[in-house]
Amino acid sequence: MSLGNMTVAFIGSGVMAEAMIKGLLNDSLLPAEQIIEADPGEDHVNELSARYGLKGTTNNSMAAEAADILILWVKPQVLGHVMPELQKGARTSKLVLSIIAGAKIKTIADGVANASVVRAMPNTPAQIGQGITVWTATPEVLPPQIEQAKALIGALGDQIFLDDEKFLDMATALSGSGPAYVFECMEALLDAGVHMGV
Repeated sequence: MSLGNMTVAFIGSGVMAEAMIKGLLNDSLLPAEQIIEADPGEDHVNELSARYGLKGTTNNSMAAEAADILILWVKPQVLGHVMPELQKGARTSKLVLSIIAGAKIKTIADGVANASVVRAMPNTPAQIGQGITVWTATPEVLPPQIEQAKALIGALGDQIFLDDEKFLDMATALSGSGPAYVFECMEALLDAGVHMGV
């Protein structure tokens, strides 16, 4: 198996990160004891740890230092604060997988001091394992790590590898964030209907 005895640390464990964790466990790609989830919310960490049997922590540095593979799933606006905490551990990670909307590979690679970066953008059906994730990798990502990335991303559904990072921004706008605007319009229509007495 491509993930073998790898320890995988999730930095940020929101809804979509939980979807990947669920997919990895359901598909028996990784046992719970090889997954670490790091999140600033202690209650959330405890809840996920209890639900899935994971190792949980509120300490990003500790999670990164224990990881063979580091998965970044934080909000873009906190990335600048989080990356310095990860540098020591990320330097020795075999792979850094970033699923942060709009964060360029160079930003991630420089920020965590590791050039073996995969950047991916899933869409919302990934929450039920039926997503399509567009991804790319730096030349420094070796073939074994490419296989590991495929296994991790495959836990969310289908995947499309593209050579050029520019397509990730397109995918983010089209299928990552774009549907939110459609949902916002639908919600406004529903609210208008209720206001009119429908």
